[in-house]
Amino acid sequence: MTGSTSGAAARRPFDQLYVRLAAGLLMLVLALGVILFLILRMVSGAYQDEVVQRSNAELAHVIAGEAHSIGPGVLDVVSLERLFPYVTMVNPIVEVYVLDRDGRVLAYSGEHQRLALEQVDLEPVRAFIGRSRSMPIRGSDPRSGAHDSIFSAAALEGGAETLGYVYVLLGRSDVEAAAMRSSRGYVGEVTLVAVTAALLFALIAGALLFRALTTRLQRLCDNVEGFYASGFRDTALLPLRPDGGDEIARLSMAFGDMARRILEQLHRLESIDNSRRMAVLNASHDLRTPLTALQGYLQTLIVKRKVLSESQSAEYLEIAHKHATRLHRLVDQMFELSKLDAPETVPRRERFALGELVGDIGQKYELHAQDRGVRLSVAIDPAAPPVNADIAMIERLIENLVENALKFTPSGGRVSIAVQAPREAGGGVALSVSDTGRGIPLEEQERIFDRFYRVDTPERGDSSGLGLAIVRRIAELHEARITVTSAPGMGARFTVHFEAA
Repeated sequence: MTGSTSGAAARRPFDQLYVRLAAGLLMLVLALGVILFLILRMVSGAYQDEVVQRSNAELAHVIAGEAHSIGPGVLDVVSLERLFPYVTMVNPIVEVYVLDRDGRVLAYSGEHQRLALEQVDLEPVRAFIGRSRSMPIRGSDPRSGAHDSIFSAAALEGGAETLGYVYVLLGRSDVEAAAMRSSRGYVGEVTLVAVTAALLFALIAGALLFRALTTRLQRLCDNVEGFYASGFRDTALLPLRPDGGDEIARLSMAFGDMARRILEQLHRLESIDNSRRMAVLNASHDLRTPLTALQGYLQTLIVKRKVLSESQSAEYLEIAHKHATRLHRLVDQMFELSKLDAPETVPRRERFALGELVGDIGQKYELHAQDRGVRLSVAIDPAAPPVNADIAMIERLIENLVENALKFTPSGGRVSIAVQAPREAGGGVALSVSDTGRGIPLEEQERIFDRFYRVDTPERGDSSGLGLAIVRRIAELHEARITVTSAPGMGARFTVHFEAA
């Protein structure tokens, strides 16, 4: 036990559940922070692109308004090229392209630059013109060959047909990139501070929540270890009432109930051990007395067999036989009680009428009662229902009660056996054996069922003190209730209450 407590005291900090939960929460918050940062960075870039594209959405339409045709179905590309210097002078971050109806580049603002793409994908262009997709809409960059540039576009109409398109790339120059980085600085800082503050708040709140949850669990763990270290004795560590309705509270109450049951079992084992110790002591004393007497008389017969007369030898043999019979009876009762105490002993129940069994036992003991000058009567209630019990065990129970009553009833007295159906709530069957003997003092009525306990009266004779212990054990095996009613000089009445079958 001391090793357990010292091991608990020497635990590393990371072995504690709260530290592990806090570390897990920290890792989770850090991972969440990185993910949020990447998401915000991506969303911020998309937002900037959407703002730029929406603010320049009409730029290509303005340029397309200056276009002319030099004939049916033929664009005046030269007139558009004359506008390029003015457009780039006003807004140097744009690149202007003139496309034919198939997306091929006819002219562009950067004349001295080599194009990576000679034809532009028109699907994003048509989506921008028709507003069939949400912004930002990204298209091809003929100069670099990439496909992720924001743009403005407008159709060049020639009557009822589309002759081409004005395609303006937005924000792809170094100037615009620097401007975007500059515009993102303040927003980025504010966003980073806000996200960091939110994550820090979540971390602190989570740590406090984990502390609140694990404090009760830690207290329960300390109670369990303390209860174990105390040798299952310190009841002050057991919880008396739940401090909530969650799983920890239920676990705490379950531990309390289990610990109390352990204490009850320990007390019961100690009581049983003490009882067995006393039983062995009493059994040794009760076995020693007849054995010593038997040995003494037999030794006298052996040593003085030539001196003793025939009548003296017969008397000694009769006394020796009496002690042998008593010893045999005591051993039989001890064996019977030991068998009844065995865990594997289970009553072999069957349905039968208790009145019939009592009638047979009454006839069996009638002559014995007459020899003792005692009147034996049997009363059976016809309304008594049958019982579901082990016939052999119940017969033994009744015989022990009748023998006990006959033993303590003087000549001229009366012993009565009755089977009744009680009228009070619960019903069942009541078996009672009463006598008109000396009675049992009130202070001894609780102990008469203890093993080897005998009431100190002249009538006890060679009683072993096991008869009533056997009666109680048989009643316990049948879940029957046994009561005693007695007063000095008024006799005694033993009643066993059985449930009806």
